[in-house]
Amino acid sequence: MSRRVLSFIVGSVFLAVLLAVAFLLWVGSQVDCPTGDAGTEHADTLCTCPYVKVSLQPYADFTQKEALQLKRDLEKHLGMLIGEVGLQFEVLPNKPLAEELKNDAGTRYRADKIINALAKDANGQHVIIALTHKDISVSYKGKPNWGVLGLSLIPKKACVVSTFRVRHRRDLWKVAAHEFIHTCFEYRHCPDDNPKCLMKDAKGRADFSNKSTLCEKCSKRIYDHF
Repeated sequence: MSRRVLSFIVGSVFLAVLLAVAFLLWVGSQVDCPTGDAGTEHADTLCTCPYVKVSLQPYADFTQKEALQLKRDLEKHLGMLIGEVGLQFEVLPNKPLAEELKNDAGTRYRADKIINALAKDANGQHVIIALTHKDISVSYKGKPNWGVLGLSLIPKKACVVSTFRVRHRRDLWKVAAHEFIHTCFEYRHCPDDNPKCLMKDAKGRADFSNKSTLCEKCSKRIYDHF
């Protein structure tokens, strides 16, 4: 075989390899991260970016319509707050609130019991948010039955949100976002106690009307989580 023919063959093989690599890189660039509704065309595609599946679990008379509205609100607002993480939302079928989830007096539902009932099905890439209209409580500040808007139990990957103490229904997504960030990122409250930060400790005041975003410090610390 002549040197000219051998050079031609080697050059052709090298060019073919370059074209194959370029094609594979192009295909890879077309794959999206699994965000949006569960079951989308890329939902089962291997993705290198961090993402979390978020299941909204409505209880009792918290309707599917209300849960879907909250889903839309969270997709709109929460996605902008933590844009480095892909979020894949779904609304689960309603569940009844079992009597054993109530406090000893039978007057309120225990937020921690609701979380524990869901936590076994949650993990680092799957957060479950329980939704209810009922009054929920937890032991706090020496009181065994302290009423709350919501609760997370770090490091468990489930949390609960109640509308019972929400002053304005339009603020429900803020309460859900607050508990989600606790749960997903194992993040505590705003270190600066910024009155406009979503992660400010409510300290018993059920008012999120003046909160709509994260302060600079909380944003950075949450981004650094991944």
